[in-house]
This record gives sequence, structure tokens and C-alpha cells, in this order.
Amino acid sequence: MRRYLGAIAPLFGTVPLLLALGGCGGTGTEETAKTPAASPEAKPETPAAKGSGKAELVTPSRNVDPKKLIDVVEQEVEGGEASAGPSPDSVLWLLPNTSLIQDEPYQLTPPLGLPSTLAGVVPASNPLTKGKVELGKQLYFDPRVSLDGTVSCATCHNPEKGWTDSLKTSAGINGQFGGRNAPTVINTAFGRTMFWDGRAPSLEGQAQGPIQNPIEMGKQSYKEIITRLRTIPAYQEQFKKVFGTEVTLDGFAKAVASFERVASLSGNSKYDKYTRGGDLKALSDSEKRGMVLFGISLSSDDEFKPGVTKAKAMCTSCHAGFNFTDENFHNLGIGWDEKKNEFADLGRWAISPIGAKNSAELGAFKTPTVRDSSKTGPYMHDGSLATLEDVVEHYDKGGTPNPSLDKDMKKLNLTPSEKADLVAFMKALDGEPIKVALPTLPPGADGKSPDPKEALEMPTAKAAFNAFHPGFVH
Repeated sequence: MRRYLGAIAPLFGTVPLLLALGGCGGTGTEETAKTPAASPEAKPETPAAKGSGKAELVTPSRNVDPKKLIDVVEQEVEGGEASAGPSPDSVLWLLPNTSLIQDEPYQLTPPLGLPSTLAGVVPASNPLTKGKVELGKQLYFDPRVSLDGTVSCATCHNPEKGWTDSLKTSAGINGQFGGRNAPTVINTAFGRTMFWDGRAPSLEGQAQGPIQNPIEMGKQSYKEIITRLRTIPAYQEQFKKVFGTEVTLDGFAKAVASFERVASLSGNSKYDKYTRGGDLKALSDSEKRGMVLFGISLSSDDEFKPGVTKAKAMCTSCHAGFNFTDENFHNLGIGWDEKKNEFADLGRWAISPIGAKNSAELGAFKTPTVRDSSKTGPYMHDGSLATLEDVVEHYDKGGTPNPSLDKDMKKLNLTPSEKADLVAFMKALDGEPIKVALPTLPPGADGKSPDPKEALEMPTAKAAFNAFHPGFVH
């Protein structure tokens, strides 16, 4: 999921190893440029043409115009949030008829290592309820929110793939590729902003961007999307019971955010069992050394002598707290072209308000969580680093030099064994598996229900298949 216009805050602190492991985004945050103004990246691989060679799948251009980095449909969205435009207010929101609501609170106990309650992060405007979470789950997996009925939220944020898609940059409608890596949804309940550039102020805000992004789910207005969902009788009935209204964008965003908030919580990792559960044997010797290098002290009851310098890798400077992120934005040099003296993606700078542009924000992206990072590769906002080992190497060399590189980025001089220990510790942050059963989607007016599993197939593969089977209907 992807985008938003956020308030500018102080952006730079000490930069550690591992600033940009994964993140929040989807197929990307750029529209294909009419006049490319930034260096092109390598095109992602697509299924190769086989057999007779009658057709060939062509990967859309990923040249990016920095002036068009924010996903917007003209007069429909401002920075990712719905605003006055062609869609009437009755599509965006409706006053509720509370007599119609039939719902009850959703009870949740977060896993070990996370706060004991979500009370501090659930907005007052969107309390958790059973019906809302269930409705959000259906909408999250329903491909009918996309223009051609092939792409769902889960296409790019599949729970079985660490709530990502395992691609360098994600494929959207018609096999189009965006320019950013799909960030994980894991523990976004605790995020202060969403998307790699932090333009969304909440999960509710984030949910409004991808569904009308031309590359991700198609160039469609909110009116088109909500009108389509209103033709599904079960959704009409569920919205009345949950929100006391017809289907609206407000309800859609709240339902999807509620599902993501409770379904993607990751905890009870080996690290949590060691630090919170009192199990001193939960971590191996290598993981303990990596933990110290990362910047975290061993338990005072642990007699193990790690023999390494604490915080040598400087990771906790930004990957701090229970969710291992400072929720801030940093320039690591990813995407810098030395020959052209420019970034392929301007990052946080692009969404800063006029009058608040700061060159320190050029090429700066949000610090992602390290939890479950072994499941969320490839890494960085552009998916340019394939493995955790590659990420460690990038930080060990001090990042990529550029005019806006964070002042605290420097060579770490880690030994091969220290690098291995760091990777071992990061893998020890993997939580217990999150199982999400696919929902049964309600039938439309035609009596037919889509199979949510089909939308989990890469759009590139669908495009390749259709190129050689033009008459086939999924």
C-alpha cells in the first residue's frame, strides 16, 4: 500500500546500519513520465516469451519525472487523501444512521514484545469492532476494487510473503511496474506515517491512495470504485451494520485499516522470548553477539561474554524501540547516480510543502521495522538490495556518497563474522508465523464471486499469459 502528504518534522538523527530494509508502498509512487527527468533504473524481469514468438510482453517504462512522484488523480486526491473533486460527497462520506449498526468491540491481545494494547494507536474516529475487521479483510482481498478486477491490496501485500510481494518493485494493473518496493504491512499499527516518503498520516489515509493509482489499480475515480462496490448486496448490508451507511470511501478506508491494524502484528520472536520472556537460551551465541553489535545489551542475568563492541553497527540509532524504527527519514545514498549527479527518486523532499523544501530531505526515506525482515526482501525503497547480507554490506561501506548523505553515515569496519552475527540477530526478530485464511468474497449483482487467490498471482504473469491466450477469461 502506498502514499501521502505529511507534515515536515526534524528528519535526521544518527544513521545506523539497516535504515531502509522494507517499508510501505506498493507498485510505486510514480506515474510513468511523459518526459523522463531522472535516470532510468534497470527494468524488472518479466516472463519471457516462449514457443512461437507470436507475442512479447513489454515491460512499461519506469523512467520517473520527479515532479510527478506523488500519486494523484487530477482533482480527486491531494497528497493521497480524498478531497473535493469529481466524486460527490455522498460517495466519500455519509452521516450514519446509528439505529442500523449491529456490531461489537474487537478484543485483541498483541503478541509478546509489543504493547499490551493498541489503545494508544487506534484512532478515536475508528474504534476496532468485529464486523469492521471482517469487512476490512474481505475488501483487502477483493480484486473488484481495481479497475479490471485483477488486483487487490493483497496482490502487493500478501501475508504469505511477509505482507509484501517479494518483487524488486511491484507490478500493478496490466503488468505495469512502479518505481518503489512494496513495504510490509507488518506492525504498521504503530506507524506515525505511511509510505516510504511518509505522506500518509495513518493507515486510514494510506488505504485511499492505491485504489485509484493509475499504475497500481487503475486510473479510476472514487465514485467509480464506490459505485462498483455498492452493486454488491452483501457489502451494502455489511456497511449498514458496521457504519450505519451505504458503502462509502470513509467506511472503506476505516475497514481496511482496521483489518491491517490487527492482522499484521508480529511478535513473540526469539528476541522477545529472551528479553521479555526470561528465556536466556532463546538466542544462540551468534544472535547474542549480533544483538550487542546492533546496540542492545544482554540480559543482566546472562553470563555469556559476547566479545564484541556494543553498538559498533550503530543500528539502534534509528532502529530503536519495540518495533525497531524511529519512524523518521534518512538519506543512505540509495538511488544516487554519480555521473548524472541526481537521484532516481527524490524521496521525502518531493512531498514537502512549497516553502519547506530542504535539501537534506533529498533521497531520504522512512526507517522500516526490522521485525520479520527475513521475509520482506528485497530491500530499500527501490528493492535494489536482494539480501540482508547485501544490506549489511551497504552500511558497512558507509552508504553511497552524495551531497545529501546523512552526516553520520560512515564506514563501520565490520569483520565477516560480525556481519554474519548481525544477520543472525535480525533473523531472530522474526515473529511467530501470521496465518491469514483467505475470505469468501460476496457475490456481485451477477451472482458471481471472485476467487481472492487469483489476485495473489503476479500481474506480470497474468499479462504474459493473456498475451498468448487473448481470448481466455480468468
